[in-house]
Parts: sequence; structure tokens; C-alpha cells
Amino acid sequence: MKNDYKYDSFGNLDADYYVEKAYELRRAYYAAAFKKIKASVKAFFANLTANRSMKSAPQH
Repeated sequence: MKNDYKYDSFGNLDADYYVEKAYELRRAYYAAAFKKIKASVKAFFANLTANRSMKSAPQH
């Protein structure tokens, strides 16, 4: 089995490195989630205004 763990200068598992990697992954996840939420909200309001303009048209 290949050992891909990162160790500090004392031979201990480098916890600070892995904590920082976790923060990095969390930031990337939140950025993607907020980007998706923003697109969904924007699409919702675009659809809402498009439907309103159709309803306000005079009916003959």
C-alpha cells in the first residue's frame, strides 16, 4: 500500500496541512453552491417577470 500522507518535520501527521486542505475544499464547495443558488434565484425571478408581462397583456 502506498503511503501518500504528509508528515511534519517531527515525523507526525501534518494536521495543519490537512486542516487547510479541508478549508480549501469547503470554500470551493460553498462557492459552487452559492453560484448555483444565485443562478436558481435569478432564473426564478426572470421566469416570474416573464409570466407577469404575459398576464398583463390586454385580452381581446
